[in-house]
Amino acid sequence: MTTPESAAPEAATPDEAAQDEAAQDAARRKMQGYFPRCPSREHFPVITGFITPGSDDPDCHSLDASVSMDVYDPTEFVGPGKFERIRVAEIDDDLLIEVNWCVCGSFAASICGCWELEFFLDDVDGVGRSSGRLPLTGRVDVTSVRPVPGTNDDFTRRCYTFQGRVRANTVTEGAYSLLVIIKLLSGTCRRPGKPLGDYLGFAEIPVLVFVKGE
Repeated sequence: MTTPESAAPEAATPDEAAQDEAAQDAARRKMQGYFPRCPSREHFPVITGFITPGSDDPDCHSLDASVSMDVYDPTEFVGPGKFERIRVAEIDDDLLIEVNWCVCGSFAASICGCWELEFFLDDVDGVGRSSGRLPLTGRVDVTSVRPVPGTNDDFTRRCYTFQGRVRANTVTEGAYSLLVIIKLLSGTCRRPGKPLGDYLGFAEIPVLVFVKGE
């Protein structure tokens, strides 16, 4: 951890300090927004979205969906059976990716098919050389989860989870964004058909950094 003392090799002179403070005061007077909450509510932000046939009429909530994704270090435990959640990964360790998603609404019980998950990395710092599709794909049958009734007969929910590992030394050093795309295929996962065009889920971790191991 770098402290303020270790980050500054030498203290600024009184005149330099006064200039720095004046520059910051001037910058504050021009602020268009607000200072972020500190401490932040969320230290591991994820960008998400999920389109379904019900998205055309969002007020009726006939079929809504949500998705989340996180990355874990399977070599570091923070509790019994619980791995450390990370945004900085060592290239010589496996990487565990977990995706959780739900569909809910009056039509959630009637959908069928096979959920397909594909994962992609995109270099964001000009250093990483592992952009593109990751060697990881997931498939989960829609009928593997039974609909759970809600507060009335017209509302049910189905929630799914997928975990997959990216093996050590698959990704080179650098900063990347990590994206998962979820599609719904017709048929079953044993005999999948074509994607159904009205279903598209995604979750993106904006920055995931890969470094050399210690």
